Amino acid sequence: MDYSLLRLLLPYLEDYQRQQTAAASTPVADAAQLAGFATWLHQQLTPQQHLDAVARQDRRPGETYESQIAMYNTFLYRYARSYSRLALEDTPLVSFDDFTYLATVYGRGPLSKTELIQRNIHEKPAGTEVIKRLLKNELVQEENSPTDRRSKLLTITDSGKKLLFVLLARMSQVAEMSAGNLSPDERHQLVALLLKLDAFHNPIFLAPRASSLEELQARFFPNVPPPFWPTPEADSTHTAPETPME
Repeated sequence: MDYSLLRLLLPYLEDYQRQQTAAASTPVADAAQLAGFATWLHQQLTPQQHLDAVARQDRRPGETYESQIAMYNTFLYRYARSYSRLALEDTPLVSFDDFTYLATVYGRGPLSKTELIQRNIHEKPAGTEVIKRLLKNELVQEENSPTDRRSKLLTITDSGKKLLFVLLARMSQVAEMSAGNLSPDERHQLVALLLKLDAFHNPIFLAPRASSLEELQARFFPNVPPPFWPTPEADSTHTAPETPME
């Protein structure tokens, strides 16, 4: 049996265990240890020089991993949205959100308007506009709730189902295009990271809304350091990193 790969792996494993032993205060489950080692190993084998080599633009002074996550998440959403516009041409749907709302009603319905908006991680005014378009085009309909006469539930209509099934093939192409040049292993790794972030942020989104950034940080992000950025007078060579948001 060839143990050459194991011999390559052992020095990394020793370094990881040494670091974990020095830092750990409580025992970690086997599965968590393995996942942690996989993440750590990827970091060791993907230095900043590699990240810079695949980037289409140079990092700006002061740009952090965190600001890059915010920026590129937004960019990737916009790429997918632009592809989806072509897939939705000649249909009553005017945006990627229209499609996801219709698919959610089909797969998760009946749903109240509030449930549908929350499942799509939308603010209420924006989500309400999407629902209005779907109702106007008779792709979804309102029905009385069997448990609460004051409530209405949304269900998909026959014409909504027909349109959805026509679009599923096109939108699966959009999903494939959005994954771009990632390998199967890279796609799996990205999905795992996105699921972890979604599981973290979703309870915050569903919680009562904070009235300010300071309140939001105090309630959910106590370990985030206070904001700091050099003033133009302090350092005229720095420009704030891009963090475009919808």
